[in-house]
Amino acid sequence: MQFATELRAAGKTWPDVAAAVRHRYRVNARVAPRLARGLSQRQVAELWNQRWPDDPKTFKNISTWELWPASTGHAPSLDTLDRLAQLYECSAPDLLADLPNHGDPPPRPSPVPAGPDPSAETATSAGADLLEGLAAEPLLLTPQLAGTLVHRLHGIRFDELAQALIMWVQQANPGLNRRELLLKISAALTVAAAAPLLDIADADERDRVAAVLDDPSRLDLATITHAERVLQHYRRQGDVLGPQIALQTALAQRQVIADLATSAPEDLRPRVLTVYAELSQMVGWQLYNLGDYRAAQYYYDDARTAAHDAENTELVTYVLCTMSQLATWQNKPRVGIDHAIAAQAWAAQTDSPAARGYAADVAARAFAAAQQHDKAQRALEQERAAVRDMAAGTPRASWWYFYDESFYWGTKAECALILGTPAQALAAAGTSLPMIDPTNVHNYAHTLALQSQAHLQQSDIAEASAIVGDIAHISGVNRSPRITQRIADLRTALTPWQRSRAVRTLDDLLVHYRLAGSSSTNKS
Repeated sequence: MQFATELRAAGKTWPDVAAAVRHRYRVNARVAPRLARGLSQRQVAELWNQRWPDDPKTFKNISTWELWPASTGHAPSLDTLDRLAQLYECSAPDLLADLPNHGDPPPRPSPVPAGPDPSAETATSAGADLLEGLAAEPLLLTPQLAGTLVHRLHGIRFDELAQALIMWVQQANPGLNRRELLLKISAALTVAAAAPLLDIADADERDRVAAVLDDPSRLDLATITHAERVLQHYRRQGDVLGPQIALQTALAQRQVIADLATSAPEDLRPRVLTVYAELSQMVGWQLYNLGDYRAAQYYYDDARTAAHDAENTELVTYVLCTMSQLATWQNKPRVGIDHAIAAQAWAAQTDSPAARGYAADVAARAFAAAQQHDKAQRALEQERAAVRDMAAGTPRASWWYFYDESFYWGTKAECALILGTPAQALAAAGTSLPMIDPTNVHNYAHTLALQSQAHLQQSDIAEASAIVGDIAHISGVNRSPRITQRIADLRTALTPWQRSRAVRTLDDLLVHYRLAGSSSTNKS
């Protein structure tokens, strides 16, 4: 971060720099020292593991500590604070500087003449506060504004920006009127996610991509590699921002790749068709989240055909899994079972534990929805075995980025709820949540919904209501119809207790967020 570098060059200590970063970028005191040093959460975890190998941590541990005191975070222990302070070269109280002081307020100092702010003098326009800047921008994302945002977001990782947004939404006063600002920040995140297309650093690669787009017959391996690389950013758009924004990006890119596929040389055709199939599946997924099931089915069918044409068995498995999920969600579990069994058959022909695990996952959900308890349990056991085979750091296809042990526990919770064992569901959801990357708003919100539903089945109305409120906060970032639908379902289930204080408090929050929806039963 250039702002921090300039403050250090001016002689500021690391705690001074972190304090300046905290105030300028409005992050909390656990995040500021990391940003001041230009570290990602993963890099902090690596530094931790180098110093304390007997107590290993992952980026998810760092993430949950940084989210605290929001309800989706976890309070760091005193020992944890001390170790973080050692890594950041500060004191433990520095990491708690944003928490309220419950003592008597200090006497008001005598006024002094205002002097120049040295941090303001050293800050450049590139380090300007993004949130404050967006507050003054037009709501519509004009081409001029898009160009400005790309410049200002240069070098900022999309996941880091998403993390800052989620923390800001969860910690802000829910009574603040910030709906328009949220829309503007969402636009900024969209540009950040699409930045690999808009701002290719290597001049030769940029010229090559431009030439291919102008003349598809010039398609080469480097261009396909670039298209594959940016697919992950498109997926992250939907996870963080919701389907309304991500759909347009995926549709536009799908058309580009379709044009390239018609002229692809025979040796490159499988790679191009694989990218096209991924984009068709992605469009179907966003339409599914928007509730347009017929259109989602069309794009899923298109994706399956393209994956078969590419002879990509692992991708065929993934598409069939999403087709099973769609059918089960529509209360057609036997159709879901049909697709899941086909997915398992294709997965068995691969060496991918993720393919085997996810095929078993959708089978478990379909069997549970059909009230076939024993088969659902066997599928969960198959999934658990496959998850154990997924070695950390082993390369795998990009579309499995979301699938890990947390997903297994979430599905176990969902099946337990369907089969009427809320205690098991609560334990499984509680295991899943700390493992989920909180910037994957989609999965995080749906797993919170499972946890709330489990509390509701156990008649713990206060806890169920509080968790629905947490999901409402998340909806400020990702206004997916399926998320708002889950909120509406849970609120309907709370109707018998609507006079209780917990439900009345929840209702006030839902009114603020203008949330409504229709009935559903399944997770994701």
